[in-house]
Amino acid sequence: MNSKARYHQRRLADVAAALRQARTQTSHEQEPRARLAHHQQQRLETVVRHAATHSPYYRQQLAETGALGNGPVQLQRLPVLDKALLMEHFDELVCDPRLRRDQLLAWVGQLTGDQLYLDRYRVMVTSGSSGRPGLFVYDPAGWRAICAQLLRASGWAGLRPSLPRQRLALLGGAAPSHISRQGAATMAVGLHRVLRLPVTLPLPQLVQALNQFQPTYLHVYSSVAMWLAEEQHAGRLRLSPSMLVTIAELRTPEMTQRLQDAFGVHPFNAYGSTEGLWGSECEHHQGIHLFEDATLVENVDPDGQPVPAGQPGARLLVTNLYNLVQPLLRLEVTDLVTLDPDPCRCGRTLVRASAIHGRSDDTLFLPARAGGRVAIHPLQFALLTRDPQVREFQVVQDGPVLRILIVASHAATASDDPLETRLGQAIAQQLHRLGVHDPQVTIERRPTLPRSAGGKLKLVIADPATRPAHADAR
Repeated sequence: MNSKARYHQRRLADVAAALRQARTQTSHEQEPRARLAHHQQQRLETVVRHAATHSPYYRQQLAETGALGNGPVQLQRLPVLDKALLMEHFDELVCDPRLRRDQLLAWVGQLTGDQLYLDRYRVMVTSGSSGRPGLFVYDPAGWRAICAQLLRASGWAGLRPSLPRQRLALLGGAAPSHISRQGAATMAVGLHRVLRLPVTLPLPQLVQALNQFQPTYLHVYSSVAMWLAEEQHAGRLRLSPSMLVTIAELRTPEMTQRLQDAFGVHPFNAYGSTEGLWGSECEHHQGIHLFEDATLVENVDPDGQPVPAGQPGARLLVTNLYNLVQPLLRLEVTDLVTLDPDPCRCGRTLVRASAIHGRSDDTLFLPARAGGRVAIHPLQFALLTRDPQVREFQVVQDGPVLRILIVASHAATASDDPLETRLGQAIAQQLHRLGVHDPQVTIERRPTLPRSAGGKLKLVIADPATRPAHADAR
């Protein structure tokens, strides 16, 4: 069998296994929480005991902490893992001694397509927007669990095999090491027609490709979806998708309404991470159900203590229940999430995130009038997302000064609106109300936004257009 045939056979096997797993998981979504807890405990036992046997790092950690006794594994007793520890101890953490961090990073840097390391492992790199890039490895079973979640989320949005075939446009990262690129490659087995587009393409090229393809299913970062909404309103983009799914970024109610106005469908919002946690809105669009039968999730405060449902957490602790080659136990993910205490009308018993506010890495800190510092949450800049004159923006912190780089909409360019003065005053007043000492805000109009900027880039929220803040768009 030649390499091309072997490659296609592997993808078919991955998709077939993922479809079976997705169907099984879907059939259990409305079962009592006690059954879900039993399944979670079984998978946790498997992953932790495998790590204790095959991972030198976890063998030592679990022995030193006494987290693995003779009784059932207790999640809260397991040590917490952050990205710095993951990368520092990568070689000892993985369960195959052939996997070495530096060799993998060098190999990933030379990837040109959908390739496997040692003809077995999928290797992915996260962008490191928080300053800490991550390196993640999946064996076949672990990758099929990721694909099952992809299929499950798209199924919730209404995607099914059909004749004629659905036309899927998947806009994601350009790098072969990005999970969106690898997921799209795996799914391209013929069930649907698939168009993969990197979001780094110039916008006119994206518009041209989409107009030619005419997708029935559009899967895109929230910020890029907003670019497309403006192009649709302007008449340059002419799409009529049946399904629209946004992923990976904050999507405000204002953005949701603008998308609905532009494309005539209610967009589904999905959550996805290279670490393994995925989720999707159901048909009621009242928050994102997290697929906790594949990945355990804990919502914790800054001290790592559990946060009650209904209150925002400081970060998530994620435990992947299927990745055996790189055990990810209680891995810190810096998303700010509020879990809903109430059941969903759809009847699914999966936990639901009523709000995903962004990433804690995106929080700004400015001098306070009373001394100390004031934390400025990304949502404080929502007035910019609502302003129809603002096409995109970035917030750059230079010490106590906030430089807000904006690209004005076509309407603003043609109007006499004193945009810089109006926005600068509005942001300064908001910061003053929050207790910031002598707020210093400058608004700088730009024809385009830089990929990086001087000072400390702390926040990127787009409405309708900026590159994804915590999704690799290389």
